[in-house]
Amino acid sequence: MKPLMYAAAFAAFCAFASTAGAETFTFVNANAGTADQVVLRSPNPDGRPSGATVYATRTSATFADGKKAETSARCSNWILPPDSQFGQNGVCEYKDANGPLYESRFTCAAPTKGANGIDCWGTLVGTGGAWKGRTGAFTLHTMQNGAHGEGHWKE
Repeated sequence: MKPLMYAAAFAAFCAFASTAGAETFTFVNANAGTADQVVLRSPNPDGRPSGATVYATRTSATFADGKKAETSARCSNWILPPDSQFGQNGVCEYKDANGPLYESRFTCAAPTKGANGIDCWGTLVGTGGAWKGRTGAFTLHTMQNGAHGEGHWKE
C-alpha cells in the first residue's frame, strides 16, 4: 500500500501556479511521516491484501513556466476487491493556513508481481483560493520511495 501513498501527493504542486490559462506541471511526491494502516491478515483469494491507509504527503512541483511549488496533503487510499479491474482508489485534501485549496481523487492499476511500481491517474478539483472552481487531471508512477508524474489544470 505504500506506493499508493504517493499518488495523491502529486496534486499538491498545483496550488501555487498562476491561474491564467491552462497550466501543465511535473511533480515528485514523498511520504511525510508515518502512515496509519489497516491491513487484514488474510489476503483475498487472488493474493491481494485487504485494507486501507491514511497518510500525509509532500509534493514538489515544477510548472511549464519554471515556477516551483512545495505543498502538503492528508490522504487516504483503499485496496479494491480482487474482482476489480483496478488495484486501489484514493483521495487527498490539500490545505494551507487559509483553508482548503483543492482535492484529488485517484485510481491505480492492480499490482503486478515483479513490477517496479504502479501507475495511477486522477482528477483535481479546486475548492479554495486561486483554484476554486477549476478542474484538472494527472498521471503518476509510484515506487517504494516516492512517485513522479505530470498533470494539468484546465482554464
